Amino acid sequence: MTEPNNAPHRLPFFGMLAVCLLTLVLRILDLAFFTDPATGFVTNGFYFARIALPLVAVALSYLASGGVARRPRALLGPCTGLGICLLLLTAALAATALLSLPELLFGSVTALIGAVAALLSALWALLWGVRAFGPLADPTRNLPHTLAALPGTAFFLWTMINRFAVAPASVMRLGCTLGVLSAAAALLFLAMVLRVFLTPGLPVGHAVFAAGMIAFMLCTCHELPQTVFAFFHGGATMAELAASLAMGLWGVAGLVCAWYATGEGLHLLPDHMYSRKK
Repeated sequence: MTEPNNAPHRLPFFGMLAVCLLTLVLRILDLAFFTDPATGFVTNGFYFARIALPLVAVALSYLASGGVARRPRALLGPCTGLGICLLLLTAALAATALLSLPELLFGSVTALIGAVAALLSALWALLWGVRAFGPLADPTRNLPHTLAALPGTAFFLWTMINRFAVAPASVMRLGCTLGVLSAAAALLFLAMVLRVFLTPGLPVGHAVFAAGMIAFMLCTCHELPQTVFAFFHGGATMAELAASLAMGLWGVAGLVCAWYATGEGLHLLPDHMYSRKK
């Protein structure tokens, strides 16, 4: 089957942007008025509503993705916005590793792993950020090798493992639970970005839009404000704040890619082009 060219259809983008910003406002109000700064515990009984809201936003992201092109033109050419986000991510990850030095001096193995993971992902973000300024589907350029994608997973994967294994999560201590969810959202979006870089032209518009919006909602609208809240109340270090900033910038990259996905769509290749040749 083929799909005709689609004009830019921005309604799903602006609709989901409004939903994400609403969750941001509600999260800030929750932190300011209904969260104990000393423990991070919520102070009223609407525990499950706090989890239900981002889950509803996740479901809406997938529903809204049905209104975008399956093969967005913008994801084939230069992705300047994505390149800028990746370069900013490089700086945030490098700062995360640098600010971990005081813990390294005390022999913290966790800090060492986190710093190495941040540096590996910073190198990946730098190289692929530069690449994003050029056409991704340029037939004169060789596609990057799959193994080149592995360093990019280091920081996000370690962040999820560390949060899931170390931080106590519960419906009352909501920040820890949302931290694990935001790390999972970052990994999901990373998988979609790697598909764009490694196999430009495949019909991944729906998935890129949904994963990008979910990353923006969880990593930027939830992760970042709650870490800032914890930092100003003595519950987070500078290194953790820098790591959270990196997550927030990755969420902004998701928003940028969601914008690209709602642009003009191209013809889909015939189905036999995706099948294995015999």
